[in-house]
Amino acid sequence: MALLPQHKFFIFNGEVRPSEEFIPSENEGGVYEVLRVADNIPLFLEDHLERFYLSAQLAGKTIPFQHNEVELFLQKLIKKNGVSEGNILISCKINLKAFFIPHSYPTPEMYHDGVLCGILNAERENPNAKVFQTTVRQQANQMLEQKGYYEVMLVDHLGLITEGSRSNVFFVQQNSLVTPPANKVLLGITRQKTVQLAREMMIPVEEKEVAVNDLHQFDAAFITGTSPKILPIRQIDHFSFNPKNTELRQLMFRYDEMIGEYISGRL
Repeated sequence: MALLPQHKFFIFNGEVRPSEEFIPSENEGGVYEVLRVADNIPLFLEDHLERFYLSAQLAGKTIPFQHNEVELFLQKLIKKNGVSEGNILISCKINLKAFFIPHSYPTPEMYHDGVLCGILNAERENPNAKVFQTTVRQQANQMLEQKGYYEVMLVDHLGLITEGSRSNVFFVQQNSLVTPPANKVLLGITRQKTVQLAREMMIPVEEKEVAVNDLHQFDAAFITGTSPKILPIRQIDHFSFNPKNTELRQLMFRYDEMIGEYISGRL
């Protein structure tokens, strides 16, 4: 999975280097993290770095820099490139790299009407660790391209939905949220913030297994992630959902407020 940096500069083991010097490499087995920059601020940076180091621990990798050093690297990357909005990839297999990558944020219409999702029978190894796993990513990308889906839900050998190929998933049932168990998924930062907001808003949240055959029981569904934030789902395969669900809309509004509060606290 070779990714190339956008813009003029990238970080290599703490040094700012011109993007022309970037050498693509296969990242299979390396840990990584993608974070979103808004108004020059890396959103929820502390949470992302905590997960980055946890992924390394779970995958048996060592990050050769401290949290505060990586934070300074990212600040240098943003300032040197003069980029105030976008996504940054931090990766480490042997060397630590950080660079801006292409991003695609949902359109206003997608937030209003919801998106189409498919189903992919695939399982990720060590799901709690954010590790490059080329096979699943390639399968998901192929389906997204061929079918025109925004996202695909990964389904395990028992017919249970675990997560999206690049997101977490929630379902709404009788004013409550249901999401697959934490030990079965990558614990996304937006997932964590969504659970936090739901509890503050007195919306019950339950972690339980969700079978594909039971999707008709839910009123609404949405995915969470760095790029999509909280994004309504209109349909998964042939199962339809209500993108205007009240609880869903309230959470979307509060999450955007949370982002604004985070940025204001760091300006």
